[in-house]
Amino acid sequence: MKDRRSYFAYLASMRLWLTPGMGVKRHVLVAAIGIVVLLAGTIAGILWIFSGNRQILSEPIEVILVSKLWDAAGGWTALLIGLIGLATTTLAIARLNRSLLSNWMPDPYDAAVVLHRRLSLSRGPNIVAFGGGTGLSNLLRGLRNYTSNLTAVVTVSDDGGSSGRLRQAFDIPAPGDLTDCLAALSGNEQELGRLLSYRFQRGKELQGHTFGNLLITTLTEVRGDFGQALRTLNSLLDLQGAVYPASSEPISLLVEKPDSELILGETRARNHPGPIKTVSLRPHSPKSLPEVTSAITLANLIVLGPGSLFTSTLPPLLVPQIRESLHTTQAKIVYVLNIMTEAGETDGFEAFDHITSLKNHLGRYPDFAVINSSEVDLARQEAYSNEGATIVKFKASPFRSIGIETIVGNLLGAGPHAQHDSSALAEVLFDLARSLPNKPEKPIKNK
Repeated sequence: MKDRRSYFAYLASMRLWLTPGMGVKRHVLVAAIGIVVLLAGTIAGILWIFSGNRQILSEPIEVILVSKLWDAAGGWTALLIGLIGLATTTLAIARLNRSLLSNWMPDPYDAAVVLHRRLSLSRGPNIVAFGGGTGLSNLLRGLRNYTSNLTAVVTVSDDGGSSGRLRQAFDIPAPGDLTDCLAALSGNEQELGRLLSYRFQRGKELQGHTFGNLLITTLTEVRGDFGQALRTLNSLLDLQGAVYPASSEPISLLVEKPDSELILGETRARNHPGPIKTVSLRPHSPKSLPEVTSAITLANLIVLGPGSLFTSTLPPLLVPQIRESLHTTQAKIVYVLNIMTEAGETDGFEAFDHITSLKNHLGRYPDFAVINSSEVDLARQEAYSNEGATIVKFKASPFRSIGIETIVGNLLGAGPHAQHDSSALAEVLFDLARSLPNKPEKPIKNK
């Protein structure tokens, strides 16, 4: 029964070769024309051979054409022959493609499905997403089902754990958040994610490091540049999009708390009680990659968050070239509000406090804000309360007063953490991107 279902699924996939954009119908047409010309030439040759005695050919044909059977079923016979010819031609082309692709694909029977999906995703909107941590990788995991024109711009200021050790030893940006995003955009996320996130438990020098962090570090040493290492990985991993660091230079965060104390380093800032007032970069003006600014220029939609506001979302926006591009882009900017506050970072923040901090650091408001309306269950509320976090409260009036359009929906995911459902959030953002003009008529005025 399973083999029968697989066979019918294979037959059903054959129609995909003839869908728009696959680039097959034109070749089928050319092949059909070639066959017709070949038959015409063959018939002409036969007629020439029997030119002195053509009745040998014409009499049997005439007998068929004047028969009652032909009168009754001639049209259906012609239709059947035509359909058989079309099916045979399509199957032949499909088998040819399958044979050619067998050296590159593990299951060439899926060639039509895979190529059709890739073509469909390649027509999706250009989306650039900024952030880091689990928030960005979770977002990418959903968006990759709607478009392959994705660019993830990842914060590289983490100074703890494996990333912190590698930063200090090799003077490179933090690679940790990059590995999560690389796995999220992979067509084979489960295996690649398991490989990249594997953390060594033995070995004095390797213990605590993840394979992904070591891979990026190794490529940086081989290629001589952190940005070039990520370009190489984007090519090698055949991602449904691209992943780039906010800067190819090591970046540290200088955080100001309400007591005006300045704290250098992301880890130390989080451990210091109280919300963050401002954040800045050290060095002040790290350089971005040209691929990042180019992606912003071509974007239909730019997504900020979800994720830690001051340590994931804002740092990439403070890179001068990125900041300037976001001020001149014609793309719409949407900010995804976190569901919960974060202890040591956004203590006591309401939704509009996040927007105010974004404006203070970036110099402009977003055009849209996405807010979760699902109720967080008591068990999760209690777990977050033990960590000093609470639900981010939302009031619509401050958003309306400055012209920010809010998109409210049931976006809470399952599981122990109060995180966004990647599929639901991606659907909201895709619908928003699809509703926007591909080429805005004029630049957006900074608010």
